[in-house]
Amino acid sequence: MFKNDDVSPREAMRVNRFASIGIGVVAIVLGLLFCDQNVAFLVALAFSIAASANFPVLLMSMYWRGLTTRGALAGGLTGLGVALALVLLSPAVWVRIFHFAEPVFPFDYPTLISMPLAFLVIVIVSLIDRSPRAALDKAGFPAQEVRAETAVGIAAISH
Repeated sequence: MFKNDDVSPREAMRVNRFASIGIGVVAIVLGLLFCDQNVAFLVALAFSIAASANFPVLLMSMYWRGLTTRGALAGGLTGLGVALALVLLSPAVWVRIFHFAEPVFPFDYPTLISMPLAFLVIVIVSLIDRSPRAALDKAGFPAQEVRAETAVGIAAISH
């Protein structure tokens, strides 16, 4: 990403290894922090965060021709960031893990707040985006809509 795809296979493999180690370390730390939590609750929490970050972008990319790349990125990051922040401030983490007396955010699951906010950011950023890329994004929607609804042309793209 930082080198504009001018990366040797060796460099790419090195970055992949560091990323894998980093993800593994984060997973171990989170596993130790949440070792006393109910697994079903943790799975629901993960789906809640994923729904806030992914669902608005996926839905808008399939059905709204005004979506731009910047709008999708901003909305996805907003959904992810707000969901993570609200989870940290929820009773599940703020009270049960960090042992504070009162949670800052009263609900265990943030999706009711973070998902609509992600949709709102997608729409606002896409509407105010006047970049050359935005025009290309909007012009390419009809072809994407045909592929999404009929799967025609997918084989040509995957090769």
